[in-house]
Amino acid sequence: MKKILKKSKNKPACRTKLQKKKELRNKRKIISKIVKSNKDKHIEINNIENKSEESKSIKKLIRTIFNVRESKRQLSFLGIDFKTTSLEINEALFKSCFEILVEIDKLINDKNINHKIRKDKLFDLTKKYYQLLPHSFPYPDYGMYLINDIVKIQREICLLELIKSYNELDIKFQKIKNKIKELNIKEEDELNNSLNLNDSINLSINNIENISEEEKQRRNIISDAFFEKALSQFDYTINLIDRNSEDFNVINGYLNLYSKKKGGPYPPLVLSELFQLKKKREETKTKNTFYWFGCEITHFYSILRHGFRCPNKEAPKDAFTYGKGILLSQNAYSQIQKCLSKNNIVYLFVCSFNGMKAKTVHLNHKNYPELLKENYNSIKIKRKIMILSEDDDSKDISNEDKPYIVSEDFIVYKPSLIQIHYIAKVEIP
Repeated sequence: MKKILKKSKNKPACRTKLQKKKELRNKRKIISKIVKSNKDKHIEINNIENKSEESKSIKKLIRTIFNVRESKRQLSFLGIDFKTTSLEINEALFKSCFEILVEIDKLINDKNINHKIRKDKLFDLTKKYYQLLPHSFPYPDYGMYLINDIVKIQREICLLELIKSYNELDIKFQKIKNKIKELNIKEEDELNNSLNLNDSINLSINNIENISEEEKQRRNIISDAFFEKALSQFDYTINLIDRNSEDFNVINGYLNLYSKKKGGPYPPLVLSELFQLKKKREETKTKNTFYWFGCEITHFYSILRHGFRCPNKEAPKDAFTYGKGILLSQNAYSQIQKCLSKNNIVYLFVCSFNGMKAKTVHLNHKNYPELLKENYNSIKIKRKIMILSEDDDSKDISNEDKPYIVSEDFIVYKPSLIQIHYIAKVEIP
């Protein structure tokens, strides 16, 4: 009788213990589902995980591309005012901004208008433009405020394109973030409230030694889920190229084609890492010639997602020297100037042309693409790069007599012809 009573007393305790074990098993099943949720989406994340160093490098690249916070910081650095207003970024905003810039361009080129009248109208249009797209200036200066020349118009066009790319990136990041929240363990409310997605994504860099093993594992799960979904946005597989491989040496040669090592005027650049991009379901063709394309890292998501896009049709034509196309160069240094560096690091696209038929034009002949015949889809511009030795102090030598090497730039009017083969991580001096 005593034994029977003893068993009945212990039953609730045993039941609670079994229930805890069952809950633990269910949690482990949910955790495994998070990692395997997108297994059928042609993502090679499992292959990447087998190579720890390659995995770290690729994750760091994806983290850099999807770094919304850094993109916003760059826009603030370039003058966009996020503090005093919340921008409603849409096509209507871009259209209105471009319309004002077209009016400003017409005023600048109108030689029949009175100087004072032009100045007053430019001020009114500039004020109207900044009401649509608020700017911040380091110090009050009328000359800096007023949009009154083609250089400032070009700057605003670049900013508008950058804002458009930032908006696309921000929307996609928020969607991925929400999907990961849905995949999170619903039963564990404390985990959902305590974990920050940005902390999980940046786990490989942050102080992981101060985190418990259990929390580290949970953060890794969320981090892996993010990278898996981020990679699924692109129609590319990404592989890290070995530094001792032939591909790495070839691209490194193109990078320093005009450096002092090759007889050029520029300091040598360091190819830190090289990532190969392969289109899914397409055969890779070997290319003999590569060209460089540089831009702010904010544009990378848009380019990898949608491909290259020509500047907005509504933008003023006078702001584009050779028409609205995509500029690619043999000279990596000219493209690096278009990038905002961080810790002396920039990222460049390594591209080639598919079916390009370029017409060679004079450097100062700028009536293109209006004069381009139908059998051409791009133009080629040859640029002279002067070579001067360090001890060359002679001022009597004309530019024509100085030694130079030739670099070629291409303006491509059909972006679909451009193929991306690599992303190069470059250290600049």
